[in-house]
This record gives sequence, C-alpha cells and structure tokens, in this order.
Amino acid sequence: MKKIINFTPTGTQPTRENSFAPLLTNEIIDTVHEANEIGISMVHLHARDEDTLNNTYKKEVYQKIIEGIKKHCPELLICVSLTGRNFSELEKRTEVLQLRPDLGSLTMSSLNFPTGASINQPDMILALIKEMDKYGVQPEIECFDTGMLNYTNYLISKKILNPPYHINFILGNMYNGQCDFGTLSTIKSNRPSESFVCLGGIGSQQLKSTTYGLLDFDGVRIGLEDNLYFRNKEKTTNIELLNRLHRIMYQFDMTHYTSNELREKGYGNKLTNIR
Repeated sequence: MKKIINFTPTGTQPTRENSFAPLLTNEIIDTVHEANEIGISMVHLHARDEDTLNNTYKKEVYQKIIEGIKKHCPELLICVSLTGRNFSELEKRTEVLQLRPDLGSLTMSSLNFPTGASINQPDMILALIKEMDKYGVQPEIECFDTGMLNYTNYLISKKILNPPYHINFILGNMYNGQCDFGTLSTIKSNRPSESFVCLGGIGSQQLKSTTYGLLDFDGVRIGLEDNLYFRNKEKTTNIELLNRLHRIMYQFDMTHYTSNELREKGYGNKLTNIR
C-alpha cells in the first residue's frame, strides 16, 4: 500500500519564538533535503524575506529555494504557495508561477483563522486557475470544510479544473471542518473521481488526521506549517513529525509514493513534465 506524503515545513505563521520551523532559504533547503532522505512524495513551500523573516511572494526568493532543493532532490515534486493570507493582489500571488513549479496551492474559499483571514473570492480563484494553466502548473486544491469540496466539484463539472485532482483537506481550524466521522464521511461520499485526497490536521488534530489519511484516503499532509507540537505542547521539529509518520506507516505495512510515481499518475507541471 502506497500513500502520498505532502511535506509542509514552513507555512506563514511559525516564527523563531514559537517554533523550530525553517525560515531562512538555506534552512528550508536543508530541511527538505533531510526530509527527502527519510521519505516524502512532494513538498509545499512558503518563502520568507531573508532580512526580516516576513512572508514574501517574491519569485527570486522562491527560485533560490527551489534551485537549492533540486541540487539534491532533482525529481522532487514542488508546490508553491499562492495564499491570500498576506497578499491580496493577483500579480503578487502568481509571480512565483513564472518559475514553472509542479503545483500551486488553490484554496477554494475565503476563511478565517484566529490571527486573521485568507481571502479567496470567486473571481480570484478563477484567475489563479487561469494563471496556473498558463504556466502548466497543477492546482493543489486546499479545502478546509466540505463546502469547499462542493465548489471544487462545481468547477470540475464546468471543466474549469482538469484531472487528476490533488485535494488536501486541512481539518481542525476552529472556523471550519474538524476531523470527525461526520466530516470524513461527507468527504468520502463527495470526492470526485480521478482524485487523490490527502488529510492534514491543525494543531492537536494533525495526528488524528494523519491516521485517517493513511487508513481511508490517499495520504497525508504533514509538517510545522500546521502543527508546532509533538505532545503536551512540546515544540517539535519537522523531522520528528515525519519520523513518527513513518513509524505509523511501518505498522500499517505502508510505504510512500515517490515523486516519479506520482508523475506517472499525472502529477506535476504539464509543460515541463512532458515525457
């Protein structure tokens, strides 16, 4: 049994004070290299300004990260964040697509977080899809509740999104869906055909989401972007979380898809991955 491991090492919220997350370019590169040695299928990247450590959309920062990762992990599937949590303009959110990554994140609605909001209006979602299509980038569909899955299915019915569909469900945000049987049942009964669905969990719901993602879905999203703790509010590292995941997978007699195996299933940049 093979599962997808979507590695999310940084995110927008970790800081030096609240986490052990990699923030500088060289730290992100080293962490992804180490994670790849342990075993991941793809990486979901956020970038930070080298001087201030603030979130940045700048393609030149992403380029340094991607080039550094590719030196050691040339085949690794790379997803870049197009989040609306910090930058609202389409031009800023899509600048990184000029680098032709494999995937770009696509959140299927606006939503609240305890520290603010991520704004994704319908016109913005359609514009992001159009820009991704322009550069051959596959959407990494992000859903925080089943309403977002409903909109995903609507766009599929209109042939605005094309298969195969990579869908991440991120559960545990207090304003959205939780990792409970009702939510999981609705996801399973409404998932589109030709889709790969992975579960991620925020905070204490990461371990629960990981377990259900392995048992009932196609894989998991894991890393300090969503959860900073291992147990009892002990700050953890990406590698500790990843090692725990692999121990669980070993007990279930599971292994992970390689990036090339996912490419064979239709993952990756449609323009640069022509074989």
